[in-house]
Amino acid sequence: MKLIWASLGAISVFSFFPHPLLAGTCTAGSSCVPPRVQFVPGETIRVEVVNRTPLLIEIQQIEATNPIPLSPGGISPFLFGGTKDNFSLMFWDPQGGRLFANVVQVNEQLLRIEILPGGEIAGEGAVYLQDDGRVEVF
Repeated sequence: MKLIWASLGAISVFSFFPHPLLAGTCTAGSSCVPPRVQFVPGETIRVEVVNRTPLLIEIQQIEATNPIPLSPGGISPFLFGGTKDNFSLMFWDPQGGRLFANVVQVNEQLLRIEILPGGEIAGEGAVYLQDDGRVEVF
């Protein structure tokens, strides 16, 4: 009987401790989730836009520039923004093609926006730097 109570006691004690979690594995560059792009709130950042499409596209920093044509393989002049003034960039194909953006945090103060062919919706796309330093792609 003592053995049964001891066993029940051990079971009840161990049930209060969470089971260990095993870390998942991934292969760098293929199955790992990329780290979230995050800048320090309040800091000014530089932004470069790279056209990785075979198309002439247009980009525009909202409330800062007029539309800027960007040739295939072209890299924009540096744009500047931050979380205080909420950097926003729109991009589109003047011919109506589908585009999407991939954002890369090159370093603490440089955001690279790569425009690629494809995407789910034809029309304009946008990249927005939020107050908390996170980057959203629409």
